[in-house]
Amino acid sequence: MRRIAPSFPPVTPRPPSFARPLLRIALTLAADALVPTTRAALRATDLEFFESKIRPVLAQECYECHRTGGKRKAGLALDHRQALLDGGDSGRTIVPGDPAASLLLQAIRHTSDDLMMPKAGAKLEPAVIADFERWIKMGAPDPRDSPPSDAQVASETDWDAVLQRRKSWWSFRPLQQPALPELPTPHASTHPVDRFLGVKLGDAKLTRAPRADGPALLRRLSFALRGLPPTAAELATFAADSRTDTFAHHVDALLTSPRFGERWARHWMDWTRYADSHGSEGDAPVPYAWRYRDYLIRAFNADVPYDQLVREHLAGDLLEQPRLNPTLGLNESALGIGHLRMVLHGFAPVDALEEKMRFTDDQINVVSKTFLGLTVSCARCHNHKFDPISQKDFSSWYGIFTSSAPATVAVDAPDPTEPTRRAQLGKIKESLRQTLADAWLLDADALVEKLTTPSVALTQAISQAKDPAALLHPFWLLRPTTRPADSAPADALAAWRTTVAAAANQRDRSFARQWDLTRPTEFSQWRRDGAGATAVSAAGAFALAPDGDHVVTGIYPAGVYSHLLSSKDRAVLLSPKFILAAKHDLWLRVAGEGAAIARFVVQNYPRDGTVYPVQKLVRPQQQWIKLPLEYWEGDQVHVELTTAADHPVLADAKATRSWFGVSAVALTKTGEPAPTGSGEFTAPILSAVADRQATTGPDLAAVYATAARASVQAWRDGRATDAQALFLDHLLRADLLRNRPADLAASQPLLTAYRTIESALREPTRAPGVLETGAVDQPLFHRGNHKQPGELVPRRFLEAFDAKPYAATESGRRALAADLLRADNPLTARVIVNRLWHHLFGRGLVATPDNFGRMGEVPSHPELLDFLAIWFVEHGYSIKALIRFLVTSETWQLADTPPPGAREIDPDNRLLSHASVRRLEAEAIRDTLLAVSGELKLDPMGGPPVLGRAPRRSVYLRVKRNDLDPFLSAFDAPVPSSPTGRRDVTNVPGQSLTLLNDPFVRELAEHWAQRLEHNPALPDSAARITAMFLQALARPPTAAEIERSQRFVEWAAAQDSPTPSGKSAAAPGPWADLAHAVFNLKEFIFIR
Repeated sequence: MRRIAPSFPPVTPRPPSFARPLLRIALTLAADALVPTTRAALRATDLEFFESKIRPVLAQECYECHRTGGKRKAGLALDHRQALLDGGDSGRTIVPGDPAASLLLQAIRHTSDDLMMPKAGAKLEPAVIADFERWIKMGAPDPRDSPPSDAQVASETDWDAVLQRRKSWWSFRPLQQPALPELPTPHASTHPVDRFLGVKLGDAKLTRAPRADGPALLRRLSFALRGLPPTAAELATFAADSRTDTFAHHVDALLTSPRFGERWARHWMDWTRYADSHGSEGDAPVPYAWRYRDYLIRAFNADVPYDQLVREHLAGDLLEQPRLNPTLGLNESALGIGHLRMVLHGFAPVDALEEKMRFTDDQINVVSKTFLGLTVSCARCHNHKFDPISQKDFSSWYGIFTSSAPATVAVDAPDPTEPTRRAQLGKIKESLRQTLADAWLLDADALVEKLTTPSVALTQAISQAKDPAALLHPFWLLRPTTRPADSAPADALAAWRTTVAAAANQRDRSFARQWDLTRPTEFSQWRRDGAGATAVSAAGAFALAPDGDHVVTGIYPAGVYSHLLSSKDRAVLLSPKFILAAKHDLWLRVAGEGAAIARFVVQNYPRDGTVYPVQKLVRPQQQWIKLPLEYWEGDQVHVELTTAADHPVLADAKATRSWFGVSAVALTKTGEPAPTGSGEFTAPILSAVADRQATTGPDLAAVYATAARASVQAWRDGRATDAQALFLDHLLRADLLRNRPADLAASQPLLTAYRTIESALREPTRAPGVLETGAVDQPLFHRGNHKQPGELVPRRFLEAFDAKPYAATESGRRALAADLLRADNPLTARVIVNRLWHHLFGRGLVATPDNFGRMGEVPSHPELLDFLAIWFVEHGYSIKALIRFLVTSETWQLADTPPPGAREIDPDNRLLSHASVRRLEAEAIRDTLLAVSGELKLDPMGGPPVLGRAPRRSVYLRVKRNDLDPFLSAFDAPVPSSPTGRRDVTNVPGQSLTLLNDPFVRELAEHWAQRLEHNPALPDSAARITAMFLQALARPPTAAEIERSQRFVEWAAAQDSPTPSGKSAAAPGPWADLAHAVFNLKEFIFIR
């Protein structure tokens, strides 16, 4: 057998080995000859290109790791021409004139995981990469003859230079109105969205898929706009509608549905990380958080312009012309700031300033990502690594948000009838003062007899008056059984007077810090919110009982009180902030009932715990209470008093009547004696005693009567002293002055009128929010370390747009809202348009909706993005209008079948040649289960959160950070810790197991089956199966599906065999099994 000789490719002659070095040198010299060796040899255009396009990128992105005089990673330096040509350990960096052979270009293109530059950073913008390719094609002209000096490097890499280059990133460039692309054919869609998308489809030689069929399209639209499947009736109407604009008609109908707001509010809640609790140990609630959720639902349904929503989210409580809701009596704008309260709060942090930095960082992160698509929080410790955001930017925003404190705020719209009612209550009270004084003067005259011949109850009260501060203590001293046998009554009374005088001297001592809140000038330094506690009241102020068997609830010394017109009134008082220079105790002279709260606040931390004590006020008479501050030496503190329903975290929504009063606040050094206020009421008695020696019971009774008469007269005339007011209050509580309506006939009509009007006062509507506490610039913390403060940074916007400081008169939230909407800020409009596109198409034009910086992706269709942003602004920031504009495009209505070549050319469908199949979000899956089973309760809307088994839409479920709903979590509902513009979409066994085994799902299947079986309009199995498919999948079943379903029902029925006793075992039944099977179809939880 003949052997066939192997075939080899022709051999190219190689130069002899001694010639190879010469060849290499020659090739190198030839390549180097392409690069001019001096600045003078460069053309002016080449020099300009290098200096403007190449040098700044090399300096700011590469010198840190590849510099002759510094780091030289991998043996590579890029700071002068020769080093660039020599290359490093991997070989030559560039080959002038040959981009494909240049390692530098491969590295910045990220073509290999082992060769990526910048190494730990974001990929350079495509335009910058294109500049480098062009530069290499030009021959890589480079005028850098020698390595730069340290001073030159510093000038090229200082922040101002970096900022200017980073501002050229695509998202910071001004909006540009692009020209509408030409129609590719006369019959092509004229819709602008289709025209822009058609350009890239044409470039890729792709066509569009056909329009989706009617049922699939209506199902897609129904889920997109309201998060629920279409009903069988809607499907029939849609199919029967022959109008040319039938689709637009159905779009309009769904946009006006109340369900629209419930659907789209949930998207927004992802962006602002909505939660009903603060997380951490105890998972304390965010009181009234649900009002913010309901506010969003109403806003979307009312199509509130987006720019208005932005203002409301930053400074809704500060707007000069807030948006009012007369139907609900709400200031809607004030509700917008609720998201600022939905931060994570640690439990009793030992470092309160660190905690403040952490939760303020969270607020900054939410605002910057949600509205700007920027990660400003990444500049907390240093200038941003990739974006034009400096550490000073973060510090300026930190000052803005720390100039407000967490609070529960009132969100009522002004009631035009309220001032009249309040004025009437004030007049009634003054009239009552006169009628009560007339009765009490008679009671004062009767005191001698009452105290000389006391009743059984009074005798018992005297026997218990051992405390020198008790009203009847002098009578207790006169009892023979009380004093020693050799002690005269006069001696006992003298000792008592000495004790009282000593207490008075103690009250007059000075303190480390104090506020006398009987003085309007000192009270004016405090921040206040609510209808109560708005001004200093003179001694003798009194409150009336809104119901019950008493008229007056108290007569008070001078101070600030929250309930003088009505105990419905809410009140929040905040002292000026102060730094604790030493270890102190805080003392407050307060009264209160209904569990009003007094506390100190360290660094705006709103929760209570171990070293954050609170005092609930339950005593209607003033007393000094102590709150130890020794742990917080060196920290910033302020005092806070709130009615029970108005604490930022401990608010009790059921405590509709709560009040507090405060007259003094003092700081004492730890260990110093407490202030004292006991026995003040005795001053009128002592004054009367000075005029008359009292050594017997009748004498002392006469003294009391004299003091009572003088006190009542002074109170009637509005000139009572603190002591007289307290004396009268004690007499009332001892039943020595009449205080029951039945005993005060002249006062009864006035009291009835007061109670009628007071009962008509509305209870305040409360919501989470913040209160301005004074504009304070914050320091730049060295490397973000809160223990190393540096220079103060003025509050302002981002310096990439405007570094002008904000006014010192308020926090800056209102100015920041205005800057988010300024005409030269293109980010706000681009970001929201992209978010809406993401939720309608499944993927944003920018695939990273929360990050428009360099770590995010660049837009797939930048011209379309700018067109839509400009369109959105020009159409009044209308969210509904933009949604309608987008869904009426031909592209949105395409079928999900890829056209020829699409899978190969565009596997991710970025060019949108067809609709992308998407899984429903967790809430839509749960809502669909409820809707299809007939269990969903749509009305009433809103209200406090409910638990997972409640038959309400998922937007109303409680979001408790430490106990998230397990069903929603299984289907990727986000953890509310940061803004989520793009949810994860996983495909894990737990999802199938949830639909298969969750008792909630099984019960809904049973309810659905029962409705089907008891529906007289569905007489046979085929009718039931058809109804099931229409309700669950928005399409009729095929003949094969009907046949399989019938066989399944028959099989399931056979499994329910009788028990040995002859009775059927308890089982859900075959139709429930079929319903459960339908729930488990992939088609049930996906939209096409």
